[in-house]
Amino acid sequence: MSCNCRRCREHAQREEVITSPTKTVVNTRTKERVVKHIHPTEVINVNRTVIRNEHFFPVHEREVNEVVEENVDCGRDFNDNNRCRPFWDR
Repeated sequence: MSCNCRRCREHAQREEVITSPTKTVVNTRTKERVVKHIHPTEVINVNRTVIRNEHFFPVHEREVNEVVEENVDCGRDFNDNNRCRPFWDR
C-alpha cells in the first residue's frame, strides 16, 4: 500500500535517487582441445682428425755498441757548468 497523503508526497519530493554504475559480469566457457607437436631429431656422428702443425722460429741475437757524442758551449768559466747549452744555439 502506498501513502498518497500530503506528508508522504512532500517526503517523496525530497528523496534523491542515486544510480550506481552498471556492474558487468563476464561468464567464460572454456573448451579444451589437444594439439600434438612432433619434433624430429637428426643425430650426426662426426669422426674428426686433428692435424697439429708445429712452427719454430729460431732467433739469432747479437750486440751492437753505440757511441753518442754531444757538443755543448759552457762559456768561459770552467767552474760553472750550469750555463752549458747546445753548441749550435749560439
